[in-house]
Amino acid sequence: MKRERVLLAIVIGLLLILVFRVPFQEFKRGFREAAQERLIEPNQPFYPVYFASQDAEMLVPEFKKGERTVDAVLGHLQEGPSFPDLVGVLPEDTVVLNYRQRGNIIFINFSHHLISNHPGGSRGEILTIYGIVNNLVGISGIERVQILVDNEPIETLVGHLYIGEPLEKDHSLLSSTEI
Repeated sequence: MKRERVLLAIVIGLLLILVFRVPFQEFKRGFREAAQERLIEPNQPFYPVYFASQDAEMLVPEFKKGERTVDAVLGHLQEGPSFPDLVGVLPEDTVVLNYRQRGNIIFINFSHHLISNHPGGSRGEILTIYGIVNNLVGISGIERVQILVDNEPIETLVGHLYIGEPLEKDHSLLSSTEI
């Protein structure tokens, strides 16, 4: 009887390994392919674009090739992350309508989807707002970011964070984890 239990445990263990191995291999292959697309050659310029971690706790960098410009960063934010364990900070269908810079402040004008398609929650709102702000501060002398929706300043995105004035970078949300 004891021998049958041991044999059954071994068979179940092997089945579990087989069942979980295939999805894990697929995940690893997708991660490797995304990483290979993003390989950065020596002496080639690169910059971080921050996206949300899966657990919605931090903003994690994904490094991009090229020069860091407002257009490039906004394009990457709209595309979303390449790595499967990162989450985009902009709600689905959100479009950057335009932007303008006055002095050290950039005014970013988003479509109404920034509000209407936002999943909500205080942490989600923080990651969306500072996913925008932290990615733009430092480009071309930008020190603060004012978020607009349909050309109008808004007081809050979904009710948890006041954004009626230009915002500065929040370093406490940035993870030192690199992908």
